[in-house]
Amino acid sequence: MKRKPVIGITAAHCNEELKSYPRARYVEAVREAGGQPILLPPVAAAEDAEEVIALMDGLILTGGGDISPILLGEDPLRGIGDCLPDRDFSEILLTQKALEVNLPLLGICKGIQVLAVAAGGKIFQDIISQCPESMEHKMKAPRDFSWHEITLKESRLRTFLGEERIAVNSVHHQAVSEAPQGFVISAVAPDGIIEGIEKVDAHFCIGVQWHPEVMMKDKSSQKIFQELVAAGAGYYRRRH
Repeated sequence: MKRKPVIGITAAHCNEELKSYPRARYVEAVREAGGQPILLPPVAAAEDAEEVIALMDGLILTGGGDISPILLGEDPLRGIGDCLPDRDFSEILLTQKALEVNLPLLGICKGIQVLAVAAGGKIFQDIISQCPESMEHKMKAPRDFSWHEITLKESRLRTFLGEERIAVNSVHHQAVSEAPQGFVISAVAPDGIIEGIEKVDAHFCIGVQWHPEVMMKDKSSQKIFQELVAAGAGYYRRRH
């Protein structure tokens, strides 16, 4: 039987407080794209992250709360929301190890921000206070509906989506403010907020600010997961 690419999906510790961060949509999106999803609880040390990454053919950094300001090397601004420092520390470790071995990686919502921070970029702790002219990025509609359009710049993302503009959902108040060295900005919102980044020399390393896993009736959303799983299959073949 043909082996399915194993795609790790980051998750927080399971408890009552975290019911607002379900992972079922990510799991189903990976399955629909032909991958084998595996939920990854937080790791606490670099050697644990290295062992986990060695088992994976791809990695998804999922959405959730805010990144702890101490991990940004910044003081907390008034607009910052709830943080889970153990999860943040774990995801930064996993991302750094994934980047070291060129593991296919997809960052979603908070995940694009984790990717940026782990690779040496910067984020806005709170768009509302730091970008007062920005539009509303926390949508007032169900997540499976679109909220605004984004413009896709010349990038791998634009190439495989085959579109210059797409409509996306939006549930964030943090965002990438400075892309890391070696990355390009692949998508922007009408107000200039970064909606996509990708690593230039990677097999597949893309971050998106929206939540494609809850818009899987949309072909663009399906294509993002299909490309990740295809990259994971290629990664497995290169190792074996």
